Amino acid sequence: MNRAIRTPGHRLYRSGDQGNASVFLIMLMPVVMAVFALVWEAGQMLLTKTELLTAAQEAARAGAHQIDQNQTLRRGTPVVAPHDARRAAVDHLQSPDTTVRVAVVDDRVIVLAHTTYTPVLLPIGVREIEAEATATALPPQ
Repeated sequence: MNRAIRTPGHRLYRSGDQGNASVFLIMLMPVVMAVFALVWEAGQMLLTKTELLTAAQEAARAGAHQIDQNQTLRRGTPVVAPHDARRAAVDHLQSPDTTVRVAVVDDRVIVLAHTTYTPVLLPIGVREIEAEATATALPPQ
């Protein structure tokens, strides 16, 4: 019953194939799905980290633009107003899932932002993965 059949313009094939899935293919599918989930989660974690770093840099720049006009006129170079810089940086990073620490040291505005990422596809032991970003900005010259 498994005899070779040749049709015009087609290759030689066996007519006994019923279309059954092989055990190898069935065993391979969970592995392929797990790899896909790992790649997806890694990409999402990288995206979260990138967005957090961008937001921290923007907040540091927003803080560095808060200039103390009186001190700047006396010194002749831009001087950051520490209280206003902290407030501007924290206001820029207003987000319920992000914590922010801001320091003003020697006219440098330093922002440390912290957030968590919760995996969606992979049920791993630790449900939240932490991400941190640090940015420093100087006042405009």
